Parts: sequence; structure tokens; C-alpha cells
Amino acid sequence: MTTETGQYYQPVLSLKIKGAEYAHLVHEVGVTSDLRGKADNCVVVLSNPGVEIARGDSLQIKWGYQGGDLTEIFRGVVRDYSESDPLTVLGINYNTILNQQRITQTFQDETASGIIKAVLSGTGLGLEIEECRVEIARLPFPFTTLRECLDTITTIVKRDTNEEYFDYIREGIFHWGRKNLTQSSVFSFLTGVNIISWHKKEDGLSELFTLLTPVRHSQIVSIDGENYFVEKAEYLWINGGRTRLGVHLC
Repeated sequence: MTTETGQYYQPVLSLKIKGAEYAHLVHEVGVTSDLRGKADNCVVVLSNPGVEIARGDSLQIKWGYQGGDLTEIFRGVVRDYSESDPLTVLGINYNTILNQQRITQTFQDETASGIIKAVLSGTGLGLEIEECRVEIARLPFPFTTLRECLDTITTIVKRDTNEEYFDYIREGIFHWGRKNLTQSSVFSFLTGVNIISWHKKEDGLSELFTLLTPVRHSQIVSIDGENYFVEKAEYLWINGGRTRLGVHLC
């Protein structure tokens, strides 16, 4: 990144496995984060001078510019890894806990948001649940994964309201609700300044390719003066960062 005074700031990556820093060994990183996906995924390639790693180890990736705060772009666990050199590590975010935990419980005459809070109460996650007054007369969960519970509730709400609700986990907080299209823009992109390429589409998601940025999905960005909602983000690192955003007009 170059400032108006011509001063250059070096892009910085942090990669921690079990709390130990391995950024100095990184060859490349790819992170995919999609509001419509069930989990964020990452692929990390790094030199392997005896790196000790196991499935389930904590995995955290941050990036930014030298001298500034780093933005977390991935937090999860090691899903798999190769035994080769360079070492390839596959990561999945903490949405995986929703597939690992099951409940056996029946809810009666409860609101959708109330059921979600009850279902997730034992996960240790912070909860940011949009209040939803859709009342469900009876909803049995016979040894059902939390992921299946959430999908069932969201389907019922969409059927009754004809509105889309989404969920994701970010920095230890579970979010559930509709897209917030009235929030403030978190970042501005301008042609000729910080945009590498911009493909605007009438149908589907428009695509912005840019430099290393702190933007996450479900946020609003300004592109050439217009506000867009970020639905998908891909983060790429090979000797520096690049970001690909899938967006639509607010």
C-alpha cells in the first residue's frame, strides 16, 4: 500500500497453528468465505522443517500492513494435511462444531430466535441473533446435529416470511439474521486507485479484484461511489495479498 506522500507499507501475514507463528514458512494461502456456504475453508502451503501438526489443531490467519492492526480472515482448525515438503494444510472454520454436537429435544410454542438461542446455549459461542417472531408450534429434534437444527429453523422462517436468513461464525460469535443492507460502508474502492479489476453484472454477483483488504462478507463497501453488500470473499497470499469480492448493490 502506498500513501499520498509516497510512503510504502509492507503487507504482513500472520499464520498461527496451536498459537505458534509460522508466517515465515508460508509459500501461499487461500481462504474462501461465503455467506451462503456452511463453513469457511482455507488452504495453506508452507515449508516443512519438522513442523508438528495434527488434525484438530487451532488455526488462525490474519493480515494487514506493517505498522497497522491485522484483520483476522480465518479462525478454525486443521481438517487435514499432507506429509510432504512443502506441507499443505487444509483448514475449516469453527462451523464444524455445529456438525459435531447433537441434541435430543422438542420445542413447543417457541419463537424461531428463541429456539436458536436455546439450541446453541451450550456451545460456548457468543450469540448475535436477530429477533424473529415466527412461532413454531412443535419442533422435535431427535438426536439431531446443531447444523441440521439451524437449517430446519431457517427453512421454516423462510417459508413463513418469504425472507432469507443466514448464519455464520466470526471471531467466536454466531450470527443469524437477514442481510443488513443499511449499515455503513467499511471500505471504499475507486477505479484507478485501489481496484485491479471490476466486473459489474446485472444478474448474480459482481466481482471486484483488489489488494489486501480488511473486508469480510456481510459488510458494506463503496465501489466508485455506490454501496455494495459483500456476499463472498476470497483471500489470496503469494508474497503479498490479493482479495476477490463477490458483491451486489444495496
